[in-house]
Amino acid sequence: MREQNVAPRISKPQSRGKAQIQDDSIMATNNSSIVSKRSVERLYFPNEPHYFRYFVKKPQRRAPLINRGYWLRMKAVDHVVRQFLETPSKKQKVVINLGCGYDPLPWQCLTRYPAACNGVKFIDVDYRELMVKKRDVVQRTKELTEMLTGVEVLAEGNMLLRSDQYLQLGCDLRDLSGLNQGLASAIDIENCQVLLVAEVSITYMNVEAADSLIQWAGKLPQAQFCLLEQLLPDGIDHPFAKTMMAHFNKLQTPLRAVEKYPTKSAQCQRFKSLGWSNTLAYNLWELWSSAGFLSPSERSSLDLIEPFDEWEEFALFGCHYILLVANNVSSFPETSAYGPPQSPTISKSLHAEVVYSETANAHGYRRFSAVLPVRSPTGLDDRVGNFAGMGLNNRLASYDVYSTDTIRDQPFDFIGSSTPSSRMCHTITDIGDAGALLVGGRTSPDNALSDCWVYHKWPRVWERVDDLPQPRYRHSAIYLGSGSVLISPGRSDSRSIGSTFFIWNRRFGWKKCACSSNEMPRATYGATFTVFTNSSASEQSISGRGLLAGGISEDGVVQQEIWEWELQSSFLGQEPTISFTRPLKIDGNSNQQATIARFGASTVNHDGRAYVVGGIIKDEILKWRNEVCSFPSQKNHSEFASPETLNFSSSNPRPLLIGHSVVSIGGSLLIMGGSAVCFSFGTFWNRGCYTVHVTGTTSTCQGQNAVKDPKASWKYLGTGAATITASASKQSSVPHNVDDCLVSVPRVRIKSQEEFNNILEARKPVILEGLNIGSCTEVWTPAYLKEKIGSQREVVVHQATSPHMDFQSKNFSYVSKTFGEFIEQADTGEKLYLRSLSSEKPSELPADIERDFPSIAADFKLPPELTTIIENAHSSPLRISGPVIMWLHYDVMANVLCQIRASKRLLLFPPSDIQYFQFEPGASSSSINVFDKLEEHVLAGAHPHEARLSPGDVLFLPPLWLHTAVPTSGMSVAVNVFFRNLPTGYAAGKDVYGNRDLQAYEKGRQDVAKITKSFDSLPADVRGFYLQRLAREFEQKV
Repeated sequence: MREQNVAPRISKPQSRGKAQIQDDSIMATNNSSIVSKRSVERLYFPNEPHYFRYFVKKPQRRAPLINRGYWLRMKAVDHVVRQFLETPSKKQKVVINLGCGYDPLPWQCLTRYPAACNGVKFIDVDYRELMVKKRDVVQRTKELTEMLTGVEVLAEGNMLLRSDQYLQLGCDLRDLSGLNQGLASAIDIENCQVLLVAEVSITYMNVEAADSLIQWAGKLPQAQFCLLEQLLPDGIDHPFAKTMMAHFNKLQTPLRAVEKYPTKSAQCQRFKSLGWSNTLAYNLWELWSSAGFLSPSERSSLDLIEPFDEWEEFALFGCHYILLVANNVSSFPETSAYGPPQSPTISKSLHAEVVYSETANAHGYRRFSAVLPVRSPTGLDDRVGNFAGMGLNNRLASYDVYSTDTIRDQPFDFIGSSTPSSRMCHTITDIGDAGALLVGGRTSPDNALSDCWVYHKWPRVWERVDDLPQPRYRHSAIYLGSGSVLISPGRSDSRSIGSTFFIWNRRFGWKKCACSSNEMPRATYGATFTVFTNSSASEQSISGRGLLAGGISEDGVVQQEIWEWELQSSFLGQEPTISFTRPLKIDGNSNQQATIARFGASTVNHDGRAYVVGGIIKDEILKWRNEVCSFPSQKNHSEFASPETLNFSSSNPRPLLIGHSVVSIGGSLLIMGGSAVCFSFGTFWNRGCYTVHVTGTTSTCQGQNAVKDPKASWKYLGTGAATITASASKQSSVPHNVDDCLVSVPRVRIKSQEEFNNILEARKPVILEGLNIGSCTEVWTPAYLKEKIGSQREVVVHQATSPHMDFQSKNFSYVSKTFGEFIEQADTGEKLYLRSLSSEKPSELPADIERDFPSIAADFKLPPELTTIIENAHSSPLRISGPVIMWLHYDVMANVLCQIRASKRLLLFPPSDIQYFQFEPGASSSSINVFDKLEEHVLAGAHPHEARLSPGDVLFLPPLWLHTAVPTSGMSVAVNVFFRNLPTGYAAGKDVYGNRDLQAYEKGRQDVAKITKSFDSLPADVRGFYLQRLAREFEQKV
């Protein structure tokens, strides 16, 4: 049971053939799979014995998406195995795990279902080389062997371990003769009831060999087959499928079966053609919502374990995996535990012409952002923004500007110092000349936001307005007219869903809508929420109608009901009311409602029709032909037309319509942004924007807001910053040259300790030239370092997945390597980074090059001019780096960075610039890649300094200066010496990295918490009033 997240490290001697290398790669898929399952085991199964722990030396906590995906995989296999074990039979039962890897399925079953396992034999089968390692682990682990009786370890042959309950068979699954002989030596397979399990294992085999294995198993007298592997439910061009296939191809473990058997029906036909009389096949997403598989309480209980809000990505994962159960004994019951749904289809379609505009250098990469209406100097609707959301590495507070014109004739930055913070899953609603209303959003699934802002388009100024009564994200918002906005329920945290609708108007702020009907929809969030265009508003009242469809309920299932809502509200003080009619069925086939009942779709009214774009649906993949559907946006009680799809041309790259933004502008639909994490296979980003010209409808875009060319295509124009100072806002955010905004760190030569002390007092960075730091600059070649330090010495290094390492998101892993292996890989361009730790007590002592690397320590020295550093030294870590960017951070202690080999570029910012880089309270690092942001001109107001180091240069870094670094010419080697430059005030206790914040700051944070808590008992407006006054006092003192 295996699957691969990271590239296996395979030695490739000359004598090993291509086939053996392929087998090695397949065996290596086991390694990351069990780490992921161990992560699930630790979090999701706290009340049962843990068996993966014996096969995983260093556990790692995976991301919530990976955890939930592997939990579902494990649950699916367990469900089938449990049903098999608990089905009465007079014959001996045998469970054969084909391509088992290190999966401890037998011990899990013996623990969970002891009575049902009485007399059952579990047989693990995999490559002999892998099974020998598994046998060794079992043999030396008391907790595993004590559950077995009659244990016998065999030194010869393919049967490696035998016991009364469990056997290990080392056999290539392509060798059916050997497999049959091995099984025959242990059991009378012809007189047994057999379950064969293949969880993401035989898909790596040659298809003909895998088919032969399935056919062999189908000839057993009483057999059942459980297959779990990948699908291509909407073809290989689907972005998730493309990312998945590219991932496995890159790792030289291509998914072979899925190309020949891409769908559920193809897999069922496969098994029937190979001798299996009965099959059931379901993707994991439909299995998730099946009442026979999981109860609502079981699904809801998972949210209590860890925050989760990756539903679209979870659905995409589930739709691309199949659970197939086949047998050759009897038919499956009609009411199955899995219950297959029908795939939604739509018959009618509109034609659309699509123009794709690709952006360079990852511009426009953001998801779960919101459309921001902006104005060009001409007043035409030829510009639009996409604000905030999740970027490549972190949440953003900037916005991308798109236009039909390529001329940038004004700065994009907002004016004023008060702007919304970075966020995602928020809404922005255009309220005409009054501006645009931003509502809520979140930072993390458990940190919803309640702040609301109005963006004034002409002066480009944000204004903070009434906060939401309750924090909210993943809601929807619609404009009713007369400056009024209605928002649907959303989430306030990762465990609960709201049920309240609110309406906002500048006159009265937020008002709760009372339900005036006997029925109302089940509480959901992320639902499709539309308004009919014949809603009305006046100076005294507002009325509106629309649809509410789909959304995810508290138990994690996409709902399929469609409701019509009606709102009545008055400006004269009465409470607004909202009512709902019984669920509507779309004309014709009722299954068509699945194309409107979605989660995470974008909706927009355009040319008299409502368009529902992207998102996910219940049970199935939302296929390309159905991803965009529309229906008339004018509605009476007596008529409701069937939805129609858009028939796109196929010449453009297929977008992933998840986390995207859609706007009706200038006679067209514009799709911006969009992305998803494709499970463990990588992240897919839409690389440009899509202009959709719908034909067959009459454009109503007239007057001064009409674009000059109704068929004009939209393009990325630039990015505007969301936080700048008032003085900086008066200047253009686009310097003529990037270098114009950089201050070069000065280079100086010093001759005495006194001169250095003067530099220390000035608290400004400088590059010290001409110092004698020893022979290291000449002799520290890769070969020399390996010889002196020792090629076999083990070191722990950062292994990055992208060029920019992010300490906050941990897009790297800590791995153990031999020093020789690390040097060779870093020197050839792999994304690795070493920051040495104490060789004796890494968790207790700071790094010291003399103590940790005595064989090379004499090559490096600090000269007499730096005696102050020597006398106050705290630590001296060795830093060796491949082509990776160090995360932006600050050091509490002063330090010098002594460049020894290759060259390096650093960007530095003074301590006062910390406001621009989204440092979380108590954190000393930021997720922002300032190298990219500098090129994008979104650092207006900051004061970047640049230092370029060559071998022999020594950079003095004052305390608290923000900095990041990247090698510019091969593997970089440096020694970093930290020293205390304050007489007192450092953090008490151990400080191994020399980077704990000062005592005064930590105490201040505690005091702030006490101050804010003292206002908790006061009303919200009173609390906010006084806390803002206190905040102003802080600002004045600063």
